[in-house]
Amino acid sequence: MYDAILFHTAQPFPVINSVPSQRSGRQLYVFALMEPPGETKHILSDERDFYNLTMTYRTDSDIIWAYNWFVDKQTGMRILPTEYPKWRPVPNIYNDTAIWRLWPNKTKTAAWFVSHCETLSRREQLTAELQKYIDVDVYGKCGPMSCPNGSPECDRLLDEKYHFYFSFENSLCIDYITEKLYKIMKRNIIPVVYGGANYKQFLPPHSYINVEDYSTPEELANYLKFVAENPIEYMRYFWWREHYELRFFSPFCELCQRLHQSQYYLKTQSYSDIERWWLQGSCRFKSRIKF
Repeated sequence: MYDAILFHTAQPFPVINSVPSQRSGRQLYVFALMEPPGETKHILSDERDFYNLTMTYRTDSDIIWAYNWFVDKQTGMRILPTEYPKWRPVPNIYNDTAIWRLWPNKTKTAAWFVSHCETLSRREQLTAELQKYIDVDVYGKCGPMSCPNGSPECDRLLDEKYHFYFSFENSLCIDYITEKLYKIMKRNIIPVVYGGANYKQFLPPHSYINVEDYSTPEELANYLKFVAENPIEYMRYFWWREHYELRFFSPFCELCQRLHQSQYYLKTQSYSDIERWWLQGSCRFKSRIKF
């Protein structure tokens, strides 16, 4: 008998016909998902007192399933997304030779790779507003430009030609950050983020620019122009690389550790209403920036 069964709810599946009618008290059922609630295709309303553990991107999950973690190079410790993470202080000046070499050729303002053109976050409308003030090249199905996203050619293009990359989420959900943002953090370009996560919990300070720190698209665009015209200020956004690195830690390792623990609550706890836990209040539809 398996110690645990994972249920990935991104796609619908017939639970009644898939699991035994009599459950073993020594087998845990795990609710697992990496996508936001809008991508949950499985119906959860009938699954009361069904799941024992949750394994999602949310910080209130039993096991946090993250694409990447920031690790302190000196201590080797992961920086966990607490309310007030302990990051190292941001220096007033930071020199990055790689950025200096690329700087003369960084003549374009911002790039955005996107395949979903109508979203709950209205990110496409936000981008249209920003395009009134700065140049934004849109690649993929929703724009006139093309480049295979994730290819070495596109990576070089972003590194060498652009100052900023738009990492805009399709929905504004608590704690949700796409894998694309972590990939961009490894490039020589500053991410401009827009989503429902409290980015201060997940990313080092002054390593990104948050759309919702600004009142209007024009105010944001003016700041982007300022940073793009000042190499000293631009390089400060890469200070964190001296102290931190991104690593992947498998959530399945933590799950295995949990399964080897003998605490009574692990064998008896259950989520009385997983639908409410997962859906209620987890996303918002109103942005804090006016557009």
